Amino acid sequence: MTFKEGITGWKYVAEVVTELDPSMPPVACFPNELSQTILNLVVNAAQAIWEGIQRNSMDKGVIKIATRHENGRAEIRVIDNGPGIQLEIQTKIFEPFFTTKEIGKGIGQGLSLAYTTIVKKHQGTLSFESPAGQGTTFIIGLPLQSAV
Repeated sequence: MTFKEGITGWKYVAEVVTELDPSMPPVACFPNELSQTILNLVVNAAQAIWEGIQRNSMDKGVIKIATRHENGRAEIRVIDNGPGIQLEIQTKIFEPFFTTKEIGKGIGQGLSLAYTTIVKKHQGTLSFESPAGQGTTFIIGLPLQSAV
């Protein structure tokens, strides 16, 4: 089996499930940029799961997209059950041009652009949790009051 890069790649390595808050109010945002950010996080999750499959440390994975709102903000979580982000690189993942991929496979712009889109363009927050070997959760926080 091979991993197909891009938009369709996730379906070969993971099941995507959603847990969407039905009471979520509309969120003022730049929809195309927000969609691209979420898609990038899903593709990154699929790539991480693929690495786990290649090392024979896991079977087909799960990527969950969850939303909720509380304390005046909307929260979007992209959760995977891949091998997680190594502790020694966690402080670098939002830096431009930082990548763990081999030459020709990635240029290190995805998470940097995601950070700029969420934090600077939407006045939100982008963080992550990644306990060793237990997957990764990226957390997007967006203000419910119009910031865009």
